[in-house]
Amino acid sequence: MTGEIQILKDFVEGRLAHKAFEQQIYTNSALEKLLSDPAISWHGTYLEGTNAFLYLAELNYENSVGRIESQGTVELFLMKIGVEVVASKKYTEDNELLNTASPKYIDADPDFIEKYILPTEKTISKADKKQFMKQRYAELFKYQTKPPQWIQHPNWLIRNDKPLFFLGQFEIKNCSLFQDDGRIYLFIDTETGAVETIKQFY
Repeated sequence: MTGEIQILKDFVEGRLAHKAFEQQIYTNSALEKLLSDPAISWHGTYLEGTNAFLYLAELNYENSVGRIESQGTVELFLMKIGVEVVASKKYTEDNELLNTASPKYIDADPDFIEKYILPTEKTISKADKKQFMKQRYAELFKYQTKPPQWIQHPNWLIRNDKPLFFLGQFEIKNCSLFQDDGRIYLFIDTETGAVETIKQFY
């Protein structure tokens, strides 16, 4: 087994940290050549029209989504070349924790979550981490009386890495200005006083 294949196995199986793997992607020319092998067919997969190296080089390893995608891509590559691996569950477990700790009315960008929601202390228990995250959500995403009840996908406004304060919502019904019924959601920037709105329709 070549050193590059061992690097890939170590990453998928959890022995190589995502930052170290990302560095290998950017600096290891032998690894680039291996992952770019034109003899490997990606027909019928999400890598069709590209290759494993190019896909991995464009991922953001600083958030949980990027880490899960990179692990899955490397696992798929190893399967294609006949190398068996037992994938670590760490990245999927981390993502499940993010999903369970996040309120249903918030769907913040993964980079925002990594920067402002996740605890910096890595050794705390899963329960303490979840409690910390719930507290951070409550501190950052504030509202007047009730959180927004979204008709469609959650779209809490964030400006300059700061969630706006949610004032409330009101119904749009039988209004000649709009083709459909829906709701308007009002947010305010507590620093500038600027009010912004989101419209969603049924």
